[in-house]
Amino acid sequence: MRAIGRLGASVLALLTLAGGWSLVARGAARVEIGSGVVVVSDDPAQQELARWAVARFERAGLDAPTVQIRFHADRAGCGGHLGYAKDGRVAVCTVLVNEMARRNLLHEMGHIWIDQNVPDTRREQFLDLRGLSSWNSSTDPWQERGYEQAAETMAWALGDRILSAQIPDNETAQLAAAFELLTDTSWAALNH
Repeated sequence: MRAIGRLGASVLALLTLAGGWSLVARGAARVEIGSGVVVVSDDPAQQELARWAVARFERAGLDAPTVQIRFHADRAGCGGHLGYAKDGRVAVCTVLVNEMARRNLLHEMGHIWIDQNVPDTRREQFLDLRGLSSWNSSTDPWQERGYEQAAETMAWALGDRILSAQIPDNETAQLAAAFELLTDTSWAALNH
């Protein structure tokens, strides 16, 4: 076995330390935003977007879901979609922070909030109210699934309502009634 000298050990230590720093720099920061919300991103604009979304839930008198949020530069991180939610994790696939990104984040967080707060009996009531046949059947088109309509309703109600909900029967009165059913929160009180 060959021993390395002090200079070699110093160089090795510096390389190891520098390598460790570069690994930390490449790994995205985990930032806690409120209670139970973690954002994995080094981008201050993305962190601020997550803070905005949490504030929108709070403004409506709702606790934000317990969730981990990650941002991706392309749709590969979201299974080919603009966003994805599953098992308390949300992925939003955009590098822009704009109205569409806000809507997508609220939609995906809406899925997690629904998972954590809406019991099966209320889901059935939602299906009846919206005239839908299934909660999340893959045989139904996206816009005719209760789960997607519920998330679209949440995104529309909590957001700035600049973009229309991407579902049928998306007039204000229809969406307000759906939001009230899902959340047990008064639409009128939210808008005063």
